[in-house]
Amino acid sequence: MSASVPPPTALILGASGTLGGAVARTLAARGYALGLHAHQHPERVPESLPGSKAYRADFREAGAAEELAKAFLADFGKLDALVWAAGISRDAPVAAQDEADLREVLAVNLTAPFLLSKALARTFLKQKSGRVVWVGSHAGLSGRAGGAAYAMAQSGLLALAKSLAREWGPTGVQVHAVIPPFVRDSGMGRAASAEFVEAVQKRNVFRPDTDPAEAVAAFVANLLEQPTSSGQVFVLDARIVP
Repeated sequence: MSASVPPPTALILGASGTLGGAVARTLAARGYALGLHAHQHPERVPESLPGSKAYRADFREAGAAEELAKAFLADFGKLDALVWAAGISRDAPVAAQDEADLREVLAVNLTAPFLLSKALARTFLKQKSGRVVWVGSHAGLSGRAGGAAYAMAQSGLLALAKSLAREWGPTGVQVHAVIPPFVRDSGMGRAASAEFVEAVQKRNVFRPDTDPAEAVAAFVANLLEQPTSSGQVFVLDARIVP
């Protein structure tokens, strides 16, 4: 009798958020064993997903990304997919941006993905396989007045995705970035001003009648099974960037 094939594993960062939670539910339905990360709201992590384990980490703290990677590998033994859907914003005009807030935004949105990649690099390269998806932001493509720190970090995340694709691609690891549409019921969406929401709606050239978070989750799940591409930035938004 042949041994049973273990399920694929995935670590989802920001699983307590609207997008991360949707990705978690979609991957669980496809048979993944999941590590689900949260920081401020662990109670929002999807519950009762078969084969899942919750982790808590504050990426503003030194060593948090490395400790999370170590804990996940100790529990699951391998990593087939890494999905980043975490992030914070501390929006302010450049002239008024508090330096401590700037450092927090960069620590969570850019430094943590880099350090997490570094901590997991040996595993991916030894396996000679793996899929990485960074869920970014439209701000990384277009910039953001009153939110330069966040936009700067998101632009850097796209550069990280392309750089990792170049470094890891020859060994069989695929890396992508996904730009989601504006999700009104996400944490950042709920915090957005009425003026910002109106501006987003005006720039959209298409308004689909669907749940944007579920649409992103389905796309990410399919992308993890896509065998030919790497180093791409997939824009799922309807705002055209010049």
